[in-house]
Amino acid sequence: MADAKSMNMELLGKNGLVLFFQKDAKDETKWTVCHYDTNFQLVKTRSVPFEEKTTLSATAADGHFFYAILQNDAATTTNAVNTYILRYDVQTLKIDIFSFYHAEKGKILSIARCGDIFVYSTYNPKSEEKLYVFNTEKLSVNTLYSDRPLSCEFQDAYLDTVSQSLWVISKFYENKKQTAVRVTQLNGKGDVLQEFSILSEERYQINSCRVIHTSGNGNLLLLGNYLDNEDDKHSTKNNNSGIFTLRIKNGISDKMLLIDYATLENWYVLNKKQLSYCYDMLYFVAQDDSTVLIASDFYMPEYQQEYYTTGMGYYPVAPVESRLLGFKYQTACILNLDKEGKLLWYTSLNYSDLMLKSVRPMLSGYIDGETGEELYLFGFNNKIYSLIYNKTEIVQSIKSIRIQPLSRFENINTSEKTQCRHWYGNNFVCFAYQQISKKNATTSRKNNKYVFGINKLTYR
Repeated sequence: MADAKSMNMELLGKNGLVLFFQKDAKDETKWTVCHYDTNFQLVKTRSVPFEEKTTLSATAADGHFFYAILQNDAATTTNAVNTYILRYDVQTLKIDIFSFYHAEKGKILSIARCGDIFVYSTYNPKSEEKLYVFNTEKLSVNTLYSDRPLSCEFQDAYLDTVSQSLWVISKFYENKKQTAVRVTQLNGKGDVLQEFSILSEERYQINSCRVIHTSGNGNLLLLGNYLDNEDDKHSTKNNNSGIFTLRIKNGISDKMLLIDYATLENWYVLNKKQLSYCYDMLYFVAQDDSTVLIASDFYMPEYQQEYYTTGMGYYPVAPVESRLLGFKYQTACILNLDKEGKLLWYTSLNYSDLMLKSVRPMLSGYIDGETGEELYLFGFNNKIYSLIYNKTEIVQSIKSIRIQPLSRFENINTSEKTQCRHWYGNNFVCFAYQQISKKNATTSRKNNKYVFGINKLTYR
């Protein structure tokens, strides 16, 4: 456990994990890197000072490197620097800082690395999204997709360890109903190895797209959400009608396979009208040599009516506004695909009384290589929930375990933003922001401490 006002964690597989945070709330120019091994033994810690106050924009890791990109919003052209990239090498334990001036105003949203290059996306005040490539050897910044005058929507960056290249996926609008996905493969020097576009039919608009896996020689499996423009009565609040998969072989795409939510029977607890008010989120869960597990979570927003009252305060009048309380978890559709993207089977996860402040992926998973059993985990408040399937059969129904404090002389009073993530092999981490007090202590605030707690879980 570590005390911090805001913790950013990235997993490094068998190389452990990295925590990145500001230890001193009064000093916003200094950031701390803490590297732990898989037994939570400290490998390296170092505080990194910057010349100016910086804001963290994004972090990422690929098992061998941890990296973060930070911005100085107050910088001007006279400062010459307003963007910093921190790179931590897990093998050498060396930290490098690259600084440069990014001319366009806006918020940096994401970052990815391959060799000597970093690709990052920005969102400017004109509501335009763009992609840039920073070269650490040349110390240069170039625009990706400079041939397209239109704003793009960055979708995914996938590090292909076989070819040592980076696949970048972006989306462009050809017209109001038709989208095109641009697929770009970059080597570690920033050179474009290949690039092609996938144009959707006018009926099916692509809303999101990501790379699930590669099998060498430019073969990819893409996955995402789509909207059926001709039949949107089953579309959800963020305009998703279902899921598509697309196989790319040597730069040539197969026919897009569509999975319509409305055709998947007996998996959701809502009727179609209720489903239309939900927000849904599609994400990757786990995979092995033959199958890919994905899930789509559905959330219902909940509001509280705010009222004005009369002068005496007795009688409420008409509501003046609605305040969003959070998003109530409704159901999840878990899908098992083969490596070609074809649907093998699907099932549901229904669990009530989960209210989140924001929509996020709920499940993490693991496929047992010996038994073929599929483990699913999720965290909420101070508990970890698990269930096990063997294809469509339930091996273990949902059960929960309570997260225990580090010391038996302490109590965990509250646990916020609890999440579970797959770490490596059959190991997971569960983490949360916790309020802890000593047992038999008074309820005074002086007896409470606020920590970022991490637990390691092993599936046997």
